[in-house]
Amino acid sequence: MSLLVADIGGTNARFGFQKLKGSEITAVQFLECKDFLKIEDAIKFYIASNNLIIKNLSLSVAGPCSNNIVKLTNNHWQFDKRKLLKEFGCTSILAINDFAAQGLGLSEFFRSKKISFSSTALKRHKIVVLKKGIPQEKTNILVTGPGTGLGICTLSKIGSDILPIQGEGGNVHFSPANKLEIEILQFLSKKMDYVSTEELLSGRGLENIYKFLLKKKKRKKTKKSAKEIGESALNNDKISKQASKIMFEILGTSISNNILVNSCQRGVVICGGISSKLKSVILESNFISAVENKGRYSDYVGKVPIFLSVDDNNGLKGAAEAFHNIFFQDSKEFI
Repeated sequence: MSLLVADIGGTNARFGFQKLKGSEITAVQFLECKDFLKIEDAIKFYIASNNLIIKNLSLSVAGPCSNNIVKLTNNHWQFDKRKLLKEFGCTSILAINDFAAQGLGLSEFFRSKKISFSSTALKRHKIVVLKKGIPQEKTNILVTGPGTGLGICTLSKIGSDILPIQGEGGNVHFSPANKLEIEILQFLSKKMDYVSTEELLSGRGLENIYKFLLKKKKRKKTKKSAKEIGESALNNDKISKQASKIMFEILGTSISNNILVNSCQRGVVICGGISSKLKSVILESNFISAVENKGRYSDYVGKVPIFLSVDDNNGLKGAAEAFHNIFFQDSKEFI
């Protein structure tokens, strides 16, 4: 099979290689998108660095993938699937949304009739339980998380197969849930015409909240990247920690909205580096309260188990799983 798999976000790209269906993903390499003008350059560098022969491509990308031309939402890369096939002499190519891949990376965990909370199963799949809950087994699963943008995907189990319902839910209007969030919306509305949810739930979203707090508290403007804010939060810097907590409370609201829209009572999985690195801040925040704050439907959302994926290679596993998934066969391009 000789399958190159990739998990490409707005900032970083992770590559791997799967020799045979179901075999271990090897030669995992992490690259920064800004270091390469085009995705083709990054793929060439990866193949040459690892001395690989590639026959098929499965690419998980942060952006819509239904057309032949794929444009990443939050970086400069775009590619033509058919041209990519010809350039690398491959037989087939599949491109899927990055959070569909994140969901499919957990297929084995969710494929069983009943979700296991055993320490063995959680450890094997690199999952942490944020809230145990009571899974409603015949409903759907929500996969979401802040990164360069906000990824959202719904997983539906059909027989023994997993159907990922891809979308761009991070780009819906941001709807504030309290007075402070209204103030944040007003602050951002002065800077941009359209305030989407991912303007608060992403790396730049964390930066936006931090800037708002500096202004509200009349502090000197300090330019900090999302990474620096996260590190400062873990070191108990008050404003950085407050900004991080606010972001996770907004994430809680976003999650409960999506649970209601797509009947995701079987479970929620939060993915991405921001959340896994700031797990302790999630637990200190009002995240769970924000999830459960749904009035008459608080009980509906309150029973849903919430998991945190801490597997850096989950997107690669999902890209490999998608390549063989029955629901994606018509999405492949062949030479």
